[in-house]
Amino acid sequence: MKFLKSLDSIFILAITLLFVYDFFPDIPFADAIPKGVLIILILVCLVFSLLSKKHRNPDNKTTLKWQIFLTLYIMMLMVIFPLLGGKSSSGISFDSEFLWIIILIALFDIYSQWKKVKRSEA
Repeated sequence: MKFLKSLDSIFILAITLLFVYDFFPDIPFADAIPKGVLIILILVCLVFSLLSKKHRNPDNKTTLKWQIFLTLYIMMLMVIFPLLGGKSSSGISFDSEFLWIIILIALFDIYSQWKKVKRSEA
């Protein structure tokens, strides 16, 4: 179980670094860890997470908490980085219609998961 928590932490760190690289492309340590390595790291974390799902069997409440946390975390990064003077080089911003579609899908998924949690508690 500790291994899976480490995977979650690595996943969050990789996502954060990708956002840092996107919003601040001229940052001095941008060449330290290439973007391709971060993307592969994220994919490896996702694959390990999916493969180990059978063994850890997360309950609906844990899944709901993770979905809410990840959605809010990414949105927080999207608010904080522009305030720090960054500008997304890939066009990730709240002005993008595509982003709002993704947010609506995430909110629908969170709502569906919340309904599952409420049903299982009843």
